[in-house]
Amino acid sequence: MKFRSLLILLIIALALIPVYYFNRWLQRVLRPKDSAGRFFLFLFVNFLMIVVYTVLMVGVVVRVIPH
Repeated sequence: MKFRSLLILLIIALALIPVYYFNRWLQRVLRPKDSAGRFFLFLFVNFLMIVVYTVLMVGVVVRVIPH
């Protein structure tokens, strides 16, 4: 049981690395501080990223750790 929990935490921690760098890149490209429109586009893209990444991570965890 403990190994499964640690494996899930490791998967989540490793999955956060690309998200962090994608968010930094997105801030440089969209420059959300320049205008309200850019800010809301930044929020929308981040929301989509959260939804897609959550679905992907749940799928990975379910496939890697069977019941």
